[in-house]
Amino acid sequence: MTDDSGGGGAWGCVPGRLGELLDLVDEAVVVCDRADGPVRGFNRAAADLFPRLRPGSPVSMSAAAPLARAAARREERFSAEYEGRGLSGRLHTAGGLTVWLVRQVSSVQEAEAALAHEREKSAFLEETTRRLGASLHHGRTVRALVEIVIPKLADAAVVVLPVSGRRTRWHRAGPGDARRSGEVAVETLERVPKVADALYGLQPRPTVVSPQELAALEDLMPGEFGQSGQSGEGGPGGQLSQGEDALVVQLAAGGVPAGALIMLRGPERARFDDTDIDLARRFAIRAGLALATAALYSQQAHTIAVLQASMAPEPLPSADGLRLGAAYRPAAEALRISGDFYHVAPSAAGGVTFFFGDVSGKGAEAAVVAGQVRQSMRTLAMVRTEPEPLRDLRLLNDLVISAGHRFTTLVTGAARPCDDGSVQVEIASGGHLSPLILREDGKVTEIVCEGMLLGAVPDPSFGRTECRLEPGELMLLYSDGVTEARGGASGREIYGEERLVDALASCGGMQAPSVAERLELLTTEWLAGRPHDDISLLTLQAPPRRGAPPHRPPESSGGSEGARKSENP
Repeated sequence: MTDDSGGGGAWGCVPGRLGELLDLVDEAVVVCDRADGPVRGFNRAAADLFPRLRPGSPVSMSAAAPLARAAARREERFSAEYEGRGLSGRLHTAGGLTVWLVRQVSSVQEAEAALAHEREKSAFLEETTRRLGASLHHGRTVRALVEIVIPKLADAAVVVLPVSGRRTRWHRAGPGDARRSGEVAVETLERVPKVADALYGLQPRPTVVSPQELAALEDLMPGEFGQSGQSGEGGPGGQLSQGEDALVVQLAAGGVPAGALIMLRGPERARFDDTDIDLARRFAIRAGLALATAALYSQQAHTIAVLQASMAPEPLPSADGLRLGAAYRPAAEALRISGDFYHVAPSAAGGVTFFFGDVSGKGAEAAVVAGQVRQSMRTLAMVRTEPEPLRDLRLLNDLVISAGHRFTTLVTGAARPCDDGSVQVEIASGGHLSPLILREDGKVTEIVCEGMLLGAVPDPSFGRTECRLEPGELMLLYSDGVTEARGGASGREIYGEERLVDALASCGGMQAPSVAERLELLTTEWLAGRPHDDISLLTLQAPPRRGAPPHRPPESSGGSEGARKSENP
């Protein structure tokens, strides 16, 4: 055995000749009963690095501080500064003993190791940004977040989402391929102050949590962890054991809480050190931003869905003696909201009442005004026993003026079936495009009903007229998104009224829903995918007489010519 005098090693656990051989090794070798001592022996290199190291004494802060810190953190590898020297160590077991192997690192080696480590962290963070930015779906973002953590930072990870009401959702990944999710009561979360603070945005820095503190969250913890404790402290249902470690990280963006991340390590893995905590902090910045962005997108999508449901035209009713059809294509097709609006409702006197309008502009602003006008028209219909279209238009004019700088066109009326199979139509117009009628002979005529725009002047004048649809004849109401659609070969030519009349003339013998769909299809083909204004069409038809042969459209293009004619009561 070599004694410890003169800077030599000291061995009481190996034969003397082996101890002399170990003294020749440049790497420091320290043999202990366990990671934190007592020391059974060490070689000459260890004596040089740790002069106060003695056989039989535990690894203490005074004797070998880097070993003591690594043992306390249960680290299998460490890098540390000790008395002006850079040290790198690793832990092994052999023959029931713990062996520390420590070497002095030169400045060049330290720089190379630090650079490699920083590159590894940068690659991890870059991968985090790429994966979390791949989707705006909140659920998929949460699942990706907990999966990215494993195994780089933890063996298992739990994300607790922001509180909504008295319960909130959580998602977990690990150990291994295990995945779970569920709900947890707010009262349960508040039993763990560090988790609650992170969830409420009151804990900006990651913090280590003891197993005892997390005991209240046993339903969130993986059951495998509770079965692997070393100290017999692990509880059933997934409670952490005494030897395990956890890190709680706040997820936020712009000061707005986006959730809390709990990272868990098993007993066989080193505890979280300063490097891990710094990496977790940098990870949390990216994860919080991705979660907050996905949550905001989900909220906006929900809001848009509610607006779409409230602003979309209602299904057309069934009415005896009438056929109805409609087509609707908003300019902002992704939002599905439009400044065009129409509504058809059964009338107590028989037939239906209807209105059809177009707010200036497009998008959300126009849709808001359209919604106000539509709701006002429906309210007026509910409180009136008899329609008063001209008075309704004047009231709506005041509403549109008070709503802002937009104006709207509107045509309103009623269609009542008659005993002879025809349909009597009464309309009042507030500056809307004149309705077109497809006659039984295939000609298209225009129903002239002049009136001023709603919202243009305080005291407008409006027109009122009547017409009759014979069996098989159809009336078309449409928005200027049809006639002003730009397309064709040049992409700049408008569709125009003449093409619309020709298209309507070609629909002889078709039923009202098919006519609306065909005209919308022809307009869409003309656009060829180009941007467009809101497009809406509404058709009202007197059913053809039974046994009447289907009408064939005229061979010559006479529809446009017929459109120059007008009908008046």
